[in-house]
Amino acid sequence: MLAVLSITAPIFILIAIGYAAVKSGLMAQEVIPGLGRFVLYFTLPALLFSTLSRMEFSAVIEPNFLAVYGIGSLAALLGGIAFQRWVLKNSLVESGVKGIGMSIPNSAFIGFPVLLQVFDPPLTQAFAMALMVENILILPLALFITEYGARKQDDSLIGVWRSVFTRVFRNPIILSIFAGLLASALALPIPDVLVQSLDMLSRASAATALFVIGASLVGNQLRGNVVAIGSVVTGKLLVHPLLIALLLWFWPDFDNRLEIAVLILSAMPMMGVFPIIGSNYGMRNICASILLVTTALSFVTLTLLLGVVL
Repeated sequence: MLAVLSITAPIFILIAIGYAAVKSGLMAQEVIPGLGRFVLYFTLPALLFSTLSRMEFSAVIEPNFLAVYGIGSLAALLGGIAFQRWVLKNSLVESGVKGIGMSIPNSAFIGFPVLLQVFDPPLTQAFAMALMVENILILPLALFITEYGARKQDDSLIGVWRSVFTRVFRNPIILSIFAGLLASALALPIPDVLVQSLDMLSRASAATALFVIGASLVGNQLRGNVVAIGSVVTGKLLVHPLLIALLLWFWPDFDNRLEIAVLILSAMPMMGVFPIIGSNYGMRNICASILLVTTALSFVTLTLLLGVVL
């Protein structure tokens, strides 16, 4: 157990440092969105492009990983929406937003730092494939369902889809993945000076991302009933990884490192922009509460999971 804590404790210590820095007034909360954009637009794209562009194209994609993660996450999304809609009797909009929280983990800001701690060398391949599934399959579908529930009567479905895909394919992480895959497929030579610059940016990714997560939790308060919060927390921290584990149980064996990675990534709390997505539909407070509880409890659930799989 001490070996597992040596993996998870540094992750949550950095989150706590970010929280303390803003809570104490040492850093103004207004600068944190800028740090988040630094990670989203610079350090993570640099990491993804520099890593993928130097890999053999055939080694980047593992169909088994994509299938297990895609099917498991899709089941978590649709099952979560169905539970919220028909069991808890929420609107389709609220069900869609909560379904996002139950099925899309924070792979970029927490998942990758955890992979760095668990695997040596870092399993960037798994990280890139997880982001592809989340941003090309799960998030567009979830946003479409939510937008469909929120649409005005005269809005066309084509317009809803166009809005969703425009938002997704402007994502710098998706663009960097496609650019890295293209460079790998074409075996494009990357100048050494550019490689060194990208590597320097990449090294700032994990620590900055965790700091931002902690800092972003400042000011979040528990608002909403226990059932509303608990259903999403349970879906994300327990149901999603259990679905992935079940698929792995029946799925033909593939690279053991990737099997462990897909399970670990599914156990992450939801993405840090969850309250921002919720705010577009008048749900910022409840989404912020859910994010706070899920992130705090993930220290326990992730530690237990790593104790089992490692």
